[in-house]
Amino acid sequence: MAVDKLTQADLDNVAGLSSRKAAELLGCGKSTVNKARELARSNGGVLPAEVGVTAVVTGSAVPQSAEEVESLLATMGIDRERYDVSLGFSVYDQGDTPKRSLRVSTKEKKRAEQDEDVYAAIDPLGVLAKLRAQRVGEPYYLRGFNSGEEAAFVLSINDIQLGQSYNGGSPATTAQFYRFIEAAKGRIDELHNQGRYMTTLVIIGGGDLIEGCVIYGNQSFSLDLDRKQQVEGVIALLLFAIDELAPMFDKVIVLAARGNHGENRIGGKYTTLHDNDDTHVFEMVKLALARDPDMQHIQWVIAESEAGVAVKVFDWVLATTHGDVYAKGVSGATIDKKAHNWMKNMALGRAKFGLLGQADVLVTHHFHHDKMSDWGSCLWRQTPSQDRGSPYFEQATGEYSEPGMLTFVMTESRRYQDEAVLR
Repeated sequence: MAVDKLTQADLDNVAGLSSRKAAELLGCGKSTVNKARELARSNGGVLPAEVGVTAVVTGSAVPQSAEEVESLLATMGIDRERYDVSLGFSVYDQGDTPKRSLRVSTKEKKRAEQDEDVYAAIDPLGVLAKLRAQRVGEPYYLRGFNSGEEAAFVLSINDIQLGQSYNGGSPATTAQFYRFIEAAKGRIDELHNQGRYMTTLVIIGGGDLIEGCVIYGNQSFSLDLDRKQQVEGVIALLLFAIDELAPMFDKVIVLAARGNHGENRIGGKYTTLHDNDDTHVFEMVKLALARDPDMQHIQWVIAESEAGVAVKVFDWVLATTHGDVYAKGVSGATIDKKAHNWMKNMALGRAKFGLLGQADVLVTHHFHHDKMSDWGSCLWRQTPSQDRGSPYFEQATGEYSEPGMLTFVMTESRRYQDEAVLR
């Protein structure tokens, strides 16, 4: 049997041996060993899942029946549940005796094909329901006292990317979001006790609330929720946040932008600018609350095709965009320079872009790290993410950030103060 591909088990068995000795033991060439070891080194020390030609079997080792084929595949360690297997038989002449060979090729199945019930065990809605059931007493609603100047409490919901399977997966992401909202209630209480007369709540929807399913080629292997479950889970989280926070204020503004993970894509490319699950979930929440008499004090500003949206909070203009719009399409040596140049573009096009080009405070997302710059007429704040981290990004760059939810206060006289990132 001439081996063209090696498995992780093969590499483990010859660990510490030279390429020549390893090749002799495995029955392959030195180049095959060297290639496999290089692949493993570039993949964090683990050989990627085998794809392609696994082996060519010749002579008497060629199986004669279906049962013998299955026995051979089992001997080679090929899992039929994990791999699509292609078999190529050929007959050739060698002297007076015809010889037969079998070419075995493998291709790893998509995750959903490996197990149709792979997502069934994950229930973010159930996790959220259990967390809420553990709370003692009814939610508390605070009004504070009138200190003369009105204030708005601003909270950003962004980059949840619900559906990621790593670092605890969707149950951990759901539990983390629950803690953020509970911490937000505590922060509101604290600000009331300091004398802030907060009449308005602003909820920023910063995009990438779902993980999506077709952004990257390997994405189907890093999900624990399908697209339907991701959307339903985020809607539940948003309803929970509004249920808990909205009754504490006289007025609520929801300002929602679209992200890149929410894009409806075909072949990896977005279809239309407005077909986006990150804004669709807010539209669904809006519909769900339309008949609730206690939720008629909510103003909805939800992006359609536009990359950014803005609203007036007192006499200040608060704007948000996800950040992908300037990530690659706008010049700048750093993230803040790119954001700065994009904001200048919006300001120059204010006749078309309206309030967005007049932003006093610009809140952006997408890059997952805390950053801030005061540009004079506009203050820029880049938020941390609310997902569970990105192992690939961390290992490639050495950078990582602690998940957090940005909150701050806007008053009639000051555009930005009392910042707290809830952890």
